[in-house]
Amino acid sequence: MAAESRNSAQGFFAKHDLYNGMTVDTRDLSLSDSDFESKLTKSLSDWIEKGVRGIWFKVNISNSSYIPILVKHEFLFHHAKTSYVMLTRWLPKDEPNLLPQYPHTHIGVGGMVINDQNQVLTIQEKYHATPHWKLPGGYGDPGEDLADTAKREVFEETGIETDFISVVAFRHHHQHLFNCSDIYAVCHLKPLTSEIKKSSEEIALCEWMDISAYLNHPQVTEFNKFIMNSFLESRNLKAAIKASPVLSYKKDCYNKVYHVQSTEDDS
Repeated sequence: MAAESRNSAQGFFAKHDLYNGMTVDTRDLSLSDSDFESKLTKSLSDWIEKGVRGIWFKVNISNSSYIPILVKHEFLFHHAKTSYVMLTRWLPKDEPNLLPQYPHTHIGVGGMVINDQNQVLTIQEKYHATPHWKLPGGYGDPGEDLADTAKREVFEETGIETDFISVVAFRHHHQHLFNCSDIYAVCHLKPLTSEIKKSSEEIALCEWMDISAYLNHPQVTEFNKFIMNSFLESRNLKAAIKASPVLSYKKDCYNKVYHVQSTEDDS
């Protein structure tokens, strides 16, 4: 675990990590800009002398005047949230910068809800460039499992409650929103309710559509038809990508591992 320490000469609270790096949080700092720069200059000299490698400065919005000072001292922007900006500086001159990049991939999830009448739950979004039928879904929240994202998004958009069955397929592509990569996973869900209560804010149309009609509909994209055919193939093969709990390497929790399993015994 990272140990919290104070630079005795300069007064910054910092967490020392196992890679010999330091993270400074400005949340409790009330220094003037000139005092901050003075302490920063002295701290950098001290850290370089002690062989510290990477410095992370978490600058809270109340201390935003520190940002140009850090940039002046060769810090680079790493990422930003609504309440802070993270800047970094790699100190060794004879080593490549090994600080990890900020996560660069969005996770989106679609819900393929299939009922006992061999119908799929499908929607048309309220805002679109071209009208088309698609699966309900959206982006995952931080810390949210794929199955939970699928169930939540389906319920928010259509009012249908569901249970997770399996992962049908996923798409990985690049140059997406904010120039990030994107992983879009489609989950097979079993409906627990049937009455549609669509979101008036997001959804223009929502209906249960026969799978055969869905596969031949001119307003269903080739991608969505491909995913449906993948689901049908999986169902015919009596195999699916399901989740199993596996003990983590730290042995402090169980992780969900998605892998191919037989569905022969499924009711």
